[in-house]
Amino acid sequence: MKSISESFADFIIRTRFEDLGEEVVQQAKKLILDLVGVSLAGYATMEFPKIVVAYLADLGGKPEATMVRTKRKVPAVHAALANATCAHALDMDDGHRFAASHPGTVVIPAAMAAAERAGASSKTLITGIVVGYEVMIRIGRAIVPSSLNRGFHITGITGPFGAAAAAANLMGLTRGETVAALGMAGLQSAGLIQVNHEIEGSMVKPLNPARASSSGVLSCELARKGARGPVQIFEGEDGYLKAFSDDAKKDILTQDLGGDFEISKVYLKLYSACRHAHAPIDAAFEAFRSREGKIGDIDRIIVETYPAAVRLAGIPHATTPSAGRFSIPFSVALALVKQDAGADQYCEENIRDLAIQNLATKVELVASEKWEAVYPYKRGATVTIVDKNGQSRSANVELAKGEPENPAGWDEITRKFFVNAEQLLSRDKAGELAERIAHLERTTIEDMVDLL
Repeated sequence: MKSISESFADFIIRTRFEDLGEEVVQQAKKLILDLVGVSLAGYATMEFPKIVVAYLADLGGKPEATMVRTKRKVPAVHAALANATCAHALDMDDGHRFAASHPGTVVIPAAMAAAERAGASSKTLITGIVVGYEVMIRIGRAIVPSSLNRGFHITGITGPFGAAAAAANLMGLTRGETVAALGMAGLQSAGLIQVNHEIEGSMVKPLNPARASSSGVLSCELARKGARGPVQIFEGEDGYLKAFSDDAKKDILTQDLGGDFEISKVYLKLYSACRHAHAPIDAAFEAFRSREGKIGDIDRIIVETYPAAVRLAGIPHATTPSAGRFSIPFSVALALVKQDAGADQYCEENIRDLAIQNLATKVELVASEKWEAVYPYKRGATVTIVDKNGQSRSANVELAKGEPENPAGWDEITRKFFVNAEQLLSRDKAGELAERIAHLERTTIEDMVDLL
């Protein structure tokens, strides 16, 4: 009987660009465009990515793959680490609500590094990304919510498998090498969600997906050189499923593998905050715009949402931009005062803005049984704005904009890309980069990374 790793390996090595279909290819390109823009802005606006990129640039090494901003190549394992750090710095990268993870920030940097390393085609890059998303998301779906309730950062603990799957496809690993890479990837799975609860911790949260991305590439490099990992990394007596979950749903891992691709069910973010803050922001906008009056008329803002949102995005008083992304009170106040919650809004200037901070103190965050009952099928919120005369307006949002059921269009994603990419690139260069990604299957990887 096949092990789970062997079933994954068969899927990874057999999947080709021709198997994907036009809709899947378009979705992959949309996610690449989105993540590249988020990565450029992440480097431009946040301190931690600069620290990581500078450190890895100083280390030097064999020129294999491109790091954001540096115009130089470094070892592929380092490029994946650096670029994934940039990609997650703004918490504006894509995600999957049933897997409770951010696959793009891990898989795309690993795939791009492996593609440059291997001299792969752009069609193979797209294929590797789709494969990586599939494996990573299925593992997340199988272990959530138990693993999340234990305190694990799902992106960190599932990401090494997604990165390894993408890199194995792109590097042309054999079946045996791919099984070995998955085994070694599992040994490196790590990440704690404590980063969401602390002001300083939130700054270094990108380290979890960054290590996952790098670990996946490293696993493939070692496997190709002859190293072998545990074949039963998932189902073994002391394997991954036992270690990370009390009630793993094993069938999800391989059932109908290669049928409908999970990448089609990924959400994109229009706000630069933890996803759990997005429904509250959308509902706050709707409630505020349905009433007459100004910000100064507001007496209270009551945000009712599911308990996981309160737990994971409930920092009461944000004193840094990173902490603001994990604070529903600050995010709602920021959105109402600035009428925007994009990457450029989570900045030191707005953290010090008394109008925003004063409004944030008026936000009451409530764990709601109503929203708990439908979570995670709905990640909703009810926001009630009460003015100083006691008049109130409420709004309900079941799923924030960007979910598959409430999708963001190409125009919205392109607008987000330009806002982010222009933090580092000129308008013309950003436009050229967007054009190359839109037609990625007809260009080369070098043509794309040249503009990073």
